[in-house]
Amino acid sequence: MNIKRNIIFSLESRKKNGVPIVENVPIRMRVIFASQRIEFTTGYRIDAAKWDTDKQRVGAQESQKGRTEREKEIPQEEHAGCAAVCR
Repeated sequence: MNIKRNIIFSLESRKKNGVPIVENVPIRMRVIFASQRIEFTTGYRIDAAKWDTDKQRVGAQESQKGRTEREKEIPQEEHAGCAAVCR
């Protein structure tokens, strides 16, 4: 059985006084299944400059920056334990 579906992430297009809003823009998710479409916001927001339209996700530089910040928050003991398990 072949189930066809399509999931698309994009930024919501909004204007204020005729000027597109590019900061703190909601991320939309569109799901198409069995010729039916539903579209809703994910609850997350992002600046348009940080969004990669082609890949439909946060740009690589921004995601690397976030990962580096999370790694700083992990105590060294936990990080070393994870490295041993992940090998």
